[in-house]
Amino acid sequence: MQELRFDYFRGMEAEQYSFYRIPKALFTAECFQSLSCEAKVLYGLMLDRMGLSIKNRWFDEENRVYIIFTVEEIMEMMNCKTQKATKLLKELDTENGIGLIEKKRQGLGKPNVIYVKNFIIKNTIQSAEIGENRAEKQNCDNQKAGISEIENHDFPESKIQNCENQKSRISEIKNQDFPESKFQNGGNQNPEILKSTIQDFPKSQSIKTDIIKTERNETDPIISNHFNRASEASAETETVIGLMDRYRETVRDNISYYECYADASSYERKNVDELVELVVEILMQQEGQVKVAGEDKPVAVVKSRFMKLRQPHIEYVLFCLNRNTSKVANIKSYLLTVLYNAPVTINNFYQAEVNHDLYGG
Repeated sequence: MQELRFDYFRGMEAEQYSFYRIPKALFTAECFQSLSCEAKVLYGLMLDRMGLSIKNRWFDEENRVYIIFTVEEIMEMMNCKTQKATKLLKELDTENGIGLIEKKRQGLGKPNVIYVKNFIIKNTIQSAEIGENRAEKQNCDNQKAGISEIENHDFPESKIQNCENQKSRISEIKNQDFPESKFQNGGNQNPEILKSTIQDFPKSQSIKTDIIKTERNETDPIISNHFNRASEASAETETVIGLMDRYRETVRDNISYYECYADASSYERKNVDELVELVVEILMQQEGQVKVAGEDKPVAVVKSRFMKLRQPHIEYVLFCLNRNTSKVANIKSYLLTVLYNAPVTINNFYQAEVNHDLYGG
């Protein structure tokens, strides 16, 4: 007999195979302890066959899924004989076994239909607990109903009427600041009630509370400092944004942006916009150094060179970028270098191009 050698699973190799699934409850629940391991395996095979039945829409008139699993197929799958296969079916059957499957005869030499039942147990204890919970819920509902009745007894119609009268008094107070509406809406009201309500709720109270709030806001150092910092931050942000906008418009005027690129393609216009933003970023720096071509240049020198950029220089930069075929590791550094060198190399570059076209090989 040839020796079998099995390799190890490495990484996620186990996920590429299909497996039969056997419920864990068949091995852990006490009610399934009497069931043999082979019967449990057969139940797992029947669960797998359920997937095929669902795909084929094998449902009866009550929408129950059924399978067809003959004794011959069980013998082949379990590698056993007829007596063993029949014994395993009896262990799972409703009549002779635990009741995980139910067989139904079709007659006329047709194979039996098997209903595979759910292994989750519906015991009477759970139903009793559900009944108790329902009873408790009913008692709670009755208690709530009793409380609502008590509340209704505590607040008879006379008190409700008093509440409505109080609301009407409050509305009279709200209307006291508007004399015309008061005479139109409350012509039939008792003037004594108006006098009493005005005395109960004087107008000076709201004025005092407003004065207290404003005095606290003005004198509280934490609140005042918070608003001062917020206003300073917003003012600083507006200043920075305004300065960037002015620099951006200056650069666009220098390169004739609106005259030369207003009707250009979106791709070309986006490339020019990126160059403009890169120049604006350098112009916004106040001090320090900028790395250009691997060397640190003072910011003032780089800004002076960038202010000399015109529309031919931008075309020169775009031409160099489109002509370059080597890999650019740092595109920002590359563009800064080309922009910085454009005002001092553009004439010699085009002269070299002309000489190559006219006299080159």
